[in-house]
Amino acid sequence: MIEEETPAGRLDFGALREAIEQCEADALIGFYAEDSELRIVNAASPEGPAFELKGRSQIGRYLRAVCDQEMTCIIEGEVVLGEGSIAFCEVCAYPDGTRVEVRTTLEIADGLIVRQTDVARSARGDDGSERSER
Repeated sequence: MIEEETPAGRLDFGALREAIEQCEADALIGFYAEDSELRIVNAASPEGPAFELKGRSQIGRYLRAVCDQEMTCIIEGEVVLGEGSIAFCEVCAYPDGTRVEVRTTLEIADGLIVRQTDVARSARGDDGSERSER
């Protein structure tokens, strides 16, 4: 179990990984502070408008909508633990072959996510072809 140590608390990354990979919206929502923020940037257009949510309630509605989609998600590669932060890459695959890679950076305080920044981009499909953004 990987726990991110912060001066004021811990975040159980093993449990967070399980909630992400099992698409368990209610479990995911429990990792967010009441006043948390989520920002999603399209890697193909980093200067374009970001999708931003504020507060656990808004983030919860978004996570429920995402988790209700038919897809599989896994955390790939290295997980980087910093002072009060965690960074990782999640890859989601959809039945039509679309794959989306999301590079996530979490800021942690009191054992909860207070700020999340995601950079989303198309990933290569199983056949090696480039798939569109989703």
